[in-house]
Amino acid sequence: MPFVEANLDKEKKELEKLVATDVDAAKAHGEFLAKLALQQQLISSRKAENLTQQDVARAAGLSQQAVSRIEKGSGATINSLIKYLTGIGYSIELKKV
Repeated sequence: MPFVEANLDKEKKELEKLVATDVDAAKAHGEFLAKLALQQQLISSRKAENLTQQDVARAAGLSQQAVSRIEKGSGATINSLIKYLTGIGYSIELKKV
């Protein structure tokens, strides 16, 4: 099968159209963006504290692999996420959007 060159502008417009016209797609897209934002915030916060994944693992009582999974967004439990945040010296604050 030959490779097809991606047209990112076209794909972005198609996604925007889908999200604008399909409630379920809009919800899934919003959740996806929130997940990405959380992952980036976790990584940025860890790096702002000059901590490695191994540092966080030791402080949080997690394995380095668990820390990596949390940052990748694959398989974190609420408990492990709370341990991760504690390990970098942060806490969760919920606010209404």
